[in-house]
Amino acid sequence: MTQDAHAGHGDCSEVLHRIYEYLDGEMSADDVRRVATHLNECQPCLAEHDLDVALKQVVRRSCSGETAPMAVRMQILQRITTVRLESEGGSLG
Repeated sequence: MTQDAHAGHGDCSEVLHRIYEYLDGEMSADDVRRVATHLNECQPCLAEHDLDVALKQVVRRSCSGETAPMAVRMQILQRITTVRLESEGGSLG
């Protein structure tokens, strides 16, 4: 999408930037209401939303039977721990 806003919709850029938070249920109730209202009023953003929903469904179907190898899972858990410690101001060593 090349435009940040469609006629009368100044917050398209923010909505589209945060669409996966919306789809994944990672927004506050106020943000969900704001995005839902915008999608109800803005056909181009609703079309992008629908495309992203379809993409997530295809990825889910394509990867449903696969699991990450244990080594990859451990690396991810270690990185999550590192990020949490850094964000809390702790140190690793």
